[in-house]
Amino acid sequence: MSRSGTDAEHLDGVPRALLETWPGRFRFPELLVALVSGFPEGATAAAPGGTDAGPEEDPADDTGTLLARAVLGSVGGRPPRAVCKELIERGEFTAAEYALTECAELDEHDRELLHRRLRAARAGARESVRQRVATLRRRAEAAGIGFAPPDLALLGEAVENRTADAEAVLRPAGARLDEAVGGLVALLEEDMRRQSGDRPASGFAAERLAALIASGELVAVRALLEREPLGTAIPESVVPLPRWRAEWEPDTVLEFHLNETLPRPPEFAFWEAADGSGRELLLAYDRLQREDDSGAAEAFADCLGRFLGAPGGTGRAASRIGDSAFHFTFLDGLFAAEPFTRLHPTGRVDLYVGGPGVTALPEQLAAQAAHIAVAPGLSPSAYTDRRATAVLSLRDLLRLVVLREDRAAALLGVLAPQWPVTALTGTGADALADVLGGRSDDAWRTLRWIAHLSLGAGHEVVEAMENCTGLDPLLLRRMLLEAERHPVGARLWRVEDGGWQGDEALVHALREELVSRCGDPAAVAAWWAALPACEPDTGRLSREDLVPWVEEYSDWALAPELVTGAVGTLVARGLLRARVAEGPDADGGPDQLFEVRLNGVVRLLAATAEKNLPAALERLRRAYAEQEDASADPAGADPGLPEWHRNRFAAVAAGARHAEAAAQGADGDTLAALAAEAERELGAEDPSDVGVEPGSTELAALLETLAGQCGSRYPGTVLDVRCPPALRAEVPEPVLRAALYEVLDNAARAVAGRDGRLVQVLARSESPEVLVEIQDSGPGLPPDTPGRRIFALSGAARRETGRGGGLHRARQYLRACSTPAVEADLEVFTSRHPTLTGAALRLILPEAAP
Repeated sequence: MSRSGTDAEHLDGVPRALLETWPGRFRFPELLVALVSGFPEGATAAAPGGTDAGPEEDPADDTGTLLARAVLGSVGGRPPRAVCKELIERGEFTAAEYALTECAELDEHDRELLHRRLRAARAGARESVRQRVATLRRRAEAAGIGFAPPDLALLGEAVENRTADAEAVLRPAGARLDEAVGGLVALLEEDMRRQSGDRPASGFAAERLAALIASGELVAVRALLEREPLGTAIPESVVPLPRWRAEWEPDTVLEFHLNETLPRPPEFAFWEAADGSGRELLLAYDRLQREDDSGAAEAFADCLGRFLGAPGGTGRAASRIGDSAFHFTFLDGLFAAEPFTRLHPTGRVDLYVGGPGVTALPEQLAAQAAHIAVAPGLSPSAYTDRRATAVLSLRDLLRLVVLREDRAAALLGVLAPQWPVTALTGTGADALADVLGGRSDDAWRTLRWIAHLSLGAGHEVVEAMENCTGLDPLLLRRMLLEAERHPVGARLWRVEDGGWQGDEALVHALREELVSRCGDPAAVAAWWAALPACEPDTGRLSREDLVPWVEEYSDWALAPELVTGAVGTLVARGLLRARVAEGPDADGGPDQLFEVRLNGVVRLLAATAEKNLPAALERLRRAYAEQEDASADPAGADPGLPEWHRNRFAAVAAGARHAEAAAQGADGDTLAALAAEAERELGAEDPSDVGVEPGSTELAALLETLAGQCGSRYPGTVLDVRCPPALRAEVPEPVLRAALYEVLDNAARAVAGRDGRLVQVLARSESPEVLVEIQDSGPGLPPDTPGRRIFALSGAARRETGRGGGLHRARQYLRACSTPAVEADLEVFTSRHPTLTGAALRLILPEAAP
């Protein structure tokens, strides 16, 4: 029967009241659907699940009605159980429920089973609607389209009745989204044609974009077209080196190249040199197997440079290294191509070429900058640690000569995984910033190449780095150093593994990097207060926004003033960005606005800021109290030893007795006697055999104390201390105190009386070592004085440098604390700092277990 009727009281001419009371109605699914559908206003019908039997029967029915009843009584139809199952499968849930409620022919068992099936079908339909709405929303987000999906609550009500009602809403919504996406796809494809010069786009980049378009990731397509336009060199577009099979012997393949009379196996066709420059390179390598002279080394360097596209015949000279079979020369062309010029601005790389019989590298190479070594029989180290020397083997040469293009990229793919990542990024954050450049798109592309060449990582890893660090050079450098600890090609920070957020060691290292950058305790406290105080979306805040957070976690009256006063330090160190407020505070008043430089790791740390703020405020309080105590003890008040100079005797017994006596208020004669005794003990002591109990020391607390005392002893000297708060060294506290005193006192005396009296102390973990680097703005070492002379014990050395006696003792103290894993020491290093051009000393300490 059709669902349409001629009026409210009939269905296809049959009175509705008659059908609603007809016992056989449950055998016809279409009739049930029609009966439970909406009725025109004024119609009377049994409500779904109701007991209304329609208008009351007139006992005196006319003959037509009696005849119709007689005819309907003889109509068969289908079993009600089958009808209910069909209605549930078709999604006509209200009709099925009506039948289950009203049909007397169903027994209780069937009724219960069908009710259960109906509930499951309705739940499945609701979930299907939810998923379809979520899909529409995801498609719109992936395409970057503003799209309002259908109301899920209303759809849920509709699908409870029948699935066709929900479908009538979802289908047009999907069509509207398809139309919007289609228009955006057309625009993106037009951009692709324009970037490819109106030629059909091809290659990896075009295939990747096509795949993203097919999957609806139009936001990613737009980003890639902006960051990596078609035609831009990207790592995935580089022609890969052919794979080398283990059964092939490099010397045999080289012989096939050199001796054309030898019968060659069919597979040699894959190893033919691509052009004459490749063949000349192999001939130059063969010459190294026979000649140990500078001419052979120069010829190989020239051939390798010309193979990479550098002009040949460049004036070069190869010089022998000591009595070894190696010659030093250089290589051009490796960094000449556009993607690589930022990675090595000079473009020239040191090349060490060995002759016949070479089996090992000269010891001198370990201390050099990143370089290349090649020699017959020399192969890359089987160890996974990275070194300054990258070995170019015969096997790699044979793989290279088959390439016609992308030769420099392929060679860097061989060399860079052997070098530390700093060979491509520079040694510090400033160097990395120069490598990345000022524009974000250039930085992205450069980082893609660094990650590809050095780490064997794809764009997913670079995206994780960008999300985590916001391409902040200091944080990015730390993240690259953490990444190089993993094997080349490792799938780092996968979403299924929790992403970079799930890498606890990485997050800890970045946290320490940020806190260390703050420097002094007031700036650290200001940093932890700024994270919860700033606006979560923009990072915006004022000094006054910090005050409620400080007062919440500290009852110290000076805390708000010290914390708000440290905001300038955070700006100077790049953790905050100053914004000029409008109106009366445009000159930097109390309501001047600042912005926290938000990135992924900063947002992550913001969630824990309230846990770290109380401890930071307490450290600030202690540091302030120690500084006040130092100020209350002016120089010369102690007839024995001023507080700062007591640290010199921390490792001898008389020094401890002097400190105890001074704390107890002993008289001047007693203190003077103890000071003299401490001097005698110090002179008689063997620094390499100090009778101090083993132990570990928290560096941050010790450095804060020493910085305060040193600043009081040498007024006007600024000590810039940067140390992660949890860093510990496996050195007894008295020994480390005495060693640090000697280095800091030398630095403070060197800058005394000069403009810009600055001593910088940087501590960091490079497990299993802790490095403490101390640089000053003093005059530096006398010209032509070897760095090792400042550690000499002789009086001549002390007279020449003015800085040697205590440093010898400090070095011996540290060396006595060496462990099987770390050779503790005090050494001179070359500083590249633009203003701290004085002496630069580094303490190498064993790291203590947390």
